[in-house]
Amino acid sequence: MEIHEVRDELSVKNAIVSNSVFDDVNMSNTCFTNVNLSVAKITRVNLTNARIADANLSNATFSDVNLSNVRIEDAQIAGMQINGVLVSDLFAAFAGHSDGGFSAATNEGN
Repeated sequence: MEIHEVRDELSVKNAIVSNSVFDDVNMSNTCFTNVNLSVAKITRVNLTNARIADANLSNATFSDVNLSNVRIEDAQIAGMQINGVLVSDLFAAFAGHSDGGFSAATNEGN
């Protein structure tokens, strides 16, 4: 099935559309619920103000991404690394500074 040059809303339920290609598509305000996106390749996307909840992102790789002002809450972070550094090690280093002198570099002038 090919859909080209169409401006409409899709309602897709109980469907298998694996191996589909979406290129130059505006899917803003789209709701994905109970969707299997495993092994998906997501590049050159705008997820500004997206909300991702109850998601399994294990073994995902994020590269060349803008994560400014991203909030991660109630997350399983075992093995999670940022630029090759375990986040658990970062938390341990933070907790190890009892003098309060620890300051992480931020984009706010530090």
